Amino acid sequence: MKVFVNKKDKIVPVGCSVETLTEILGIKKDESVAIAIEMEVIDKERWSNTILKEGDKVTLIRATCGG
Repeated sequence: MKVFVNKKDKIVPVGCSVETLTEILGIKKDESVAIAIEMEVIDKERWSNTILKEGDKVTLIRATCGG
C-alpha cells in the first residue's frame, strides 16, 4: 500500500500502524518526533492502534537542537 511521508511515496504493508511506520523509517522509540496524518497530530499513545490507509499523507517532524 502506498502512503506519502513528507510528500514522498512510501510503500508499507496493508494494516500498517503509525508505530510500525516509525520502525520502517528507523525512528528510535526515544527520539523526539511529531506525526500527523492528514493534518491531524497523532499522540504517541495512539501510534500502535492508528492504522494507515491507502494514500494517507503523513507529516513527520523531528525535533532538533541548535538554531
